[in-house]
Amino acid sequence: MINKIDTYQTIGIIGLAKNTGKTTTLNAFISYYKNERLGLTSIGLDGERIDQVNFLPKPRIHVYKQMIVATSKACLETTTATYRILVETPFLTALGKVIIVVIEEEGDIVLAGPTTNHELNILLKLMKMYATRIFVDGALSRITFSALSELDGIVLTTGAAFSVMMDETIQKTAHILNTFSYPITHLELPNSASFYIKTNTSYFTRTNKSLEAMYSALKLTKDITHVYIKGAITERFIDMMIDLKIKGFTLIIDDATKLLFHYRMATVFDKLNIKVEVKKQTPIIMITINPFSPVGAHYDSNIFLKRISALTTIPVINVMEEASYGK
Repeated sequence: MINKIDTYQTIGIIGLAKNTGKTTTLNAFISYYKNERLGLTSIGLDGERIDQVNFLPKPRIHVYKQMIVATSKACLETTTATYRILVETPFLTALGKVIIVVIEEEGDIVLAGPTTNHELNILLKLMKMYATRIFVDGALSRITFSALSELDGIVLTTGAAFSVMMDETIQKTAHILNTFSYPITHLELPNSASFYIKTNTSYFTRTNKSLEAMYSALKLTKDITHVYIKGAITERFIDMMIDLKIKGFTLIIDDATKLLFHYRMATVFDKLNIKVEVKKQTPIIMITINPFSPVGAHYDSNIFLKRISALTTIPVINVMEEASYGK
């Protein structure tokens, strides 16, 4: 079923939580596409032998001949693969500059890519000059890929590591699927706008998007039809909407990853009749499940697979049970 993503060139892998199977998923994809000139990088650090947060063992990232890897200088010093340097980028990390290499003999490697979204976008453009398909691994299972402009699709990993209660994991997964399906806005927005309000009769923009500035502007504006906010939408913003009792407008955000609040608060949008649109839409193209938790409280794999599959029409797989990945 992995071939369902064949038509996508640049794919981000994001996790519902730590230890939901991102590295296992990445290794499965690498093995399946190992005969391609595959590109690999991450935003931040991944692929270390011991998890840097909970100190549990992690699966290694195994790379094959002719693959293109972007990682830090220090990580290259620990790799068991043989490589040749293609490009030394100006992007600095705590582990040194990010360097693009081509693998000459297979081995294990640690990925430590750019730490900012702007740099990640530039790096991906460079890598596309060498690789036919690129996978981007998010550091620490963060579900934030703020730089989505270079990604064609996203693979979501979900699993028992998120919660001991399967119902809660199902609800969170459903929320993520919903947010990544928000439609693209057709409203023309000024390029310099950080905060934009449109009414039935007029509009205005602001470069100051502090919560205090937004509160004052929204409180003084009547008949609001659209609000655009550049950057994150936090729980404090949701609380402000509740306090102001502003209803029935369209909230425009850059992309789905900007919704940084607890998934249970999403019901406020329905209660206030707030529709959400995005400037950039990157679809979730596959879900991989991990019914096992590193600290116990595993799920029944068949039940978990069926319940996640019932949420969506996109492919859902348990990568640990795939019989073969090689083409």
